[in-house]
Amino acid sequence: MPASRARILVPVLLLLVVVAVVGGLLVGSTGDEDATPSAVPVTTPPAPSAAPTESTAPAPAPDLTRRLEGDPMAAGPVDAPVGVVVFSDYSCPYCQRWVVETQPTVLEYVEEGSVRLEWRDISILGEDSTRAAVAAAAAAEQGRYQEFHELLFADMDARSPEQLTAMAEQLGLDLEQFGADLTDPAVLGTVQRNVDEAQSLGLQSTPSFVVAGTPVVGAQPAEVFVELIEAALAP
Repeated sequence: MPASRARILVPVLLLLVVVAVVGGLLVGSTGDEDATPSAVPVTTPPAPSAAPTESTAPAPAPDLTRRLEGDPMAAGPVDAPVGVVVFSDYSCPYCQRWVVETQPTVLEYVEEGSVRLEWRDISILGEDSTRAAVAAAAAAEQGRYQEFHELLFADMDARSPEQLTAMAEQLGLDLEQFGADLTDPAVLGTVQRNVDEAQSLGLQSTPSFVVAGTPVVGAQPAEVFVELIEAALAP
């Protein structure tokens, strides 16, 4: 997407406080009609008095990594030198593209201890998204988030309660606990926390990322992430 067409929409309070910090996360995903989109616009309501602002380059982003020991929705050492945060929705086909085409490359850095990858499931594209995000959070309670996350993107039509339970069974989860966790306030709160964070940042499309403090919008190829990670790792 040409930088000259990128848009930033910031909630009023953040506009007054951190526009220089979070601006890059607010870039829209629209482009030329002939261009292949790489992100799905989301429907978080804009602040009524915030006006779109042209940007020629993304502003630095805050370090959004939580780096909590034992976080089931994260991979890699808590003290890894590079943090990568991904905001995605289980109904977003471009999020699926990123998981299939690019995430494996990022996970290579995770396995070598260079990257801390943290997933933020934001259920904002409908009821299917919400059911999937809650189910993934329930799987996380049994330490199987990443596997469940990948199953959800492998079959984006499987979103009924029965199909989600079948995924849990496929992974060998305790189905009684899984069912109970689907309505556990703590699990629901995990999903809501991620949605609230995305809304507070004025997130406008999925997938969106912060890679070593650099905002990235859309299902960009692996080369984009490799370049940013390697630059952050360079002495």
